[in-house]
Amino acid sequence: MNIRYKNLVRRGLLSCLLAAFLTPAWAQEDAMKDYPGYVDFGQLDSIFGEPAVQISVGESLLNLVGAFGAIADEEVGNLFNRLYGVRVKVFVNGGITDSAIDHVKEVSAALKRDGWEAVVSVDHAHDQVRVFMKFNDDTVEGITLMALEHDEAVFINVIGDLNPDELRHVMDNFNIDLDDHHHDHDDDDDV
Repeated sequence: MNIRYKNLVRRGLLSCLLAAFLTPAWAQEDAMKDYPGYVDFGQLDSIFGEPAVQISVGESLLNLVGAFGAIADEEVGNLFNRLYGVRVKVFVNGGITDSAIDHVKEVSAALKRDGWEAVVSVDHAHDQVRVFMKFNDDTVEGITLMALEHDEAVFINVIGDLNPDELRHVMDNFNIDLDDHHHDHDDDDDV
C-alpha cells in the first residue's frame, strides 16, 4: 500500500471517528431535554451574546469519566455514572443588566412552578446568584446555577439521578455546605 493511499485511509478513518464522536453530542443535547432535571434557560445568546464557554456533555461521556474517576474515588465515580448531562454556558461581559436580571427572575419563576426548590439566593448590587435543586423522593434529579456578576454571566445545569448523601460528600470536597438552607437576599420577591 503506498503512502498516499495510507494517508487517505487515515484521514477518512479520522473523519469518521470525529463525526461519530460529535454527532452523539448534538443528539445528546436533545436527549437531555427529556429528563426532569433539564432546564430550558431560554435564549441566552440574544441577551448576553456569544458564550465564551459552552459545554454540553451527555450521559455516555459522563459514564466514561465516571469509569476513570472511580479509580481515584469510587464514590465520585459512582456519582458520574448517574449523571445524564452537564450543560454550562459562560458569557464574558454579560454582567448585571436589567434584561439579565429580568431573565434570571423569569427562569427562577418557571423553575418554582415546575417544583424546583431554591437552595441559594443572593441579591446584591455586584452579585446575583440562584441555585435550584429538583428533588424526587430520595434523589436529586437536577441542579441549576445562575450567576450574574459585573463582567460575567454563568448558567449551569446538572441532570441526573443523584443520591444527596453522595452529592454531599462531593460538595464537601469543594467546601459547599448543602445543609445550610438559609437564603441571603435583600428582597424575597426577587427569587
